[in-house]
Amino acid sequence: MKKAYLECLKKLRTFRKPLVESTDKKRGKLYFTWVKDKTEKIINEKDDNYIYRNVIAYTLPKYIITQYTFNKSNKTIKNIINRNYNYNKNKYIFNNPKISVDEVKKLMKYVLFKRGNVIWLDFGFNIGNEFGGMHPAVILKNFDNDLFVVPISSKQPPEYVKIEQALKDKKITEEECKNQKRAITEIIELSKINGFKNMLRWASITRMKKVSILRVNFSGTIGTLDGSNMNAIAEKISIELGNKKAN
Repeated sequence: MKKAYLECLKKLRTFRKPLVESTDKKRGKLYFTWVKDKTEKIINEKDDNYIYRNVIAYTLPKYIITQYTFNKSNKTIKNIINRNYNYNKNKYIFNNPKISVDEVKKLMKYVLFKRGNVIWLDFGFNIGNEFGGMHPAVILKNFDNDLFVVPISSKQPPEYVKIEQALKDKKITEEECKNQKRAITEIIELSKINGFKNMLRWASITRMKKVSILRVNFSGTIGTLDGSNMNAIAEKISIELGNKKAN
């Protein structure tokens, strides 16, 4: 254990020495931050109440439940909301820091981290072309301690850049541009995430993965995707999986 620890420190010092350029320093800072955060996550993994304390302290006070969400909830969830929230102007605002863990679990499963909600996740430090860093992700399924998600990026995919350049060069028409984008089965263009800043974003099916709920930024914004976007994601997942089976 001690030997491994000392070897780790030695490697970290070796990694730090050549970081002289501004871009290298930025990447180095991201890496050291990730090492610190990952260590904290591993330590807190053994603390059963760590997640619930964070949800109570940060997520529940920030997440406002609308009348629409309340109306769509089942009787159990409605009772939990009525016991722990104040109702004001068609919105439910959390007001009970002594809420039970069991009720927090139910709210996490059926309100906060349910299918179609978009949350902020720490995907870690990327190597090469891996997807990393803090990004939004849409939840496909909640497994209680884990979430199955599709990451979302604000960086336009290279495939789209190429198509739009062809349009700009008048090599293709507007209709052809739309058709070519639609034909890319692994990418979904998202024009809007409810609750997030209005801007174009892209979800990549090839990056969907199962992650620990410890990766959630509990103080981050929680948004939602419209049904049409969720249907598009489901359809493209089906096509991608079908293509893989065919190959």
